[in-house]
Amino acid sequence: MPHAVLRLLPAVALAAVLAGCSDGAPQSQTAPPGSSPLAQQAAVPFNDADVAFARQALAHHQQGVDLASLAETRAENAQLKALAKRVIDTHEPEIARLSALIESWGQAAPDDPNLEHIQRDGYIGPGDMAELAGLSGKDFDRKFVSRLQKQREAGVRIADAETQHGRNPDARDLAATTSRSQQQEISDLRGFQQG
Repeated sequence: MPHAVLRLLPAVALAAVLAGCSDGAPQSQTAPPGSSPLAQQAAVPFNDADVAFARQALAHHQQGVDLASLAETRAENAQLKALAKRVIDTHEPEIARLSALIESWGQAAPDDPNLEHIQRDGYIGPGDMAELAGLSGKDFDRKFVSRLQKQREAGVRIADAETQHGRNPDARDLAATTSRSQQQEISDLRGFQQG
């Protein structure tokens, strides 16, 4: 066999393996070979529901990080602090993924994530955030649990709307992951309320 053919065999075999691992989602567009990861992502179909999800989830996640950050210095309950750290550790990489999706689709990121969230179900307004920032100890813990649970429930609804109406496989995957993690956090928060 000519050497050029032998060099192509591993690439062909890898492509066949990867094709077999596909989730079966139809992709009506493909990026040119050798294109950047952003161009490859942009070639995957998306719809208005995907864009709405990414923008809303970005705002929601950023507010979740802001809210959880308060618990690091104000919460009394060590388990509540651990939950808040988990929220931050989960949301920060998801914020990066959401931003990359929005950019790859050629869409504008929200100028102010808080404005994207205003009057949406589960939005925690500036007054509530300021009130939380002024509390500490058990008073903070009680109000934090209530506010974070409301915020998590809204996050599940945002994610579930994407899994029902979205088209982009990456956005749908992120929505499914978000829904599962936030449902677990809601369960944990209910435990704090009962404890």
